Amino acid sequence: MKAIVVALLLGIAGPASAVTLAVPALDYSDTSGETAGGGEGRVALFADTLRAELAKSGEVEVVLPDCGDCSPAITRFAAMAEATRAAGSDLLLVGNVHKVSTLIGTIRVKVLDLSGDRVLCTRELSYRGDTDEAFERAARFGAKDVLANCLPRASPM
Repeated sequence: MKAIVVALLLGIAGPASAVTLAVPALDYSDTSGETAGGGEGRVALFADTLRAELAKSGEVEVVLPDCGDCSPAITRFAAMAEATRAAGSDLLLVGNVHKVSTLIGTIRVKVLDLSGDRVLCTRELSYRGDTDEAFERAARFGAKDVLANCLPRASPM
């Protein structure tokens, strides 16, 4: 009987431990035809906000792979995977922010499970606006979407 009570207490003692997720730099593409720059800085702002929101949730421990300013467009996948594992994670978020026009953009992210050699999820989100505030708002929404749809969940008892 005592063992059952201990097992029940362990099962309801608190939230499951956080998963560790590597979030390197995101890629940026701009097909808007506009000459005004600044997109790269906003994508860095987006990535920083995304990381902060994921970490703030308490469900995710965010790590930054030590592969420089790595992203899928400039870094070989094997190097990103090795850096992700060295940072203590088997989960890797990769993505692209695409500026379609001044008012419309899309964000594509994938969460990869390196230990299972599979894609856990692919998400495509849109955002509106070309300001720091718009990119931060999109990152907050993106973090909520990743938390809701992309992370492995503990199995029920």
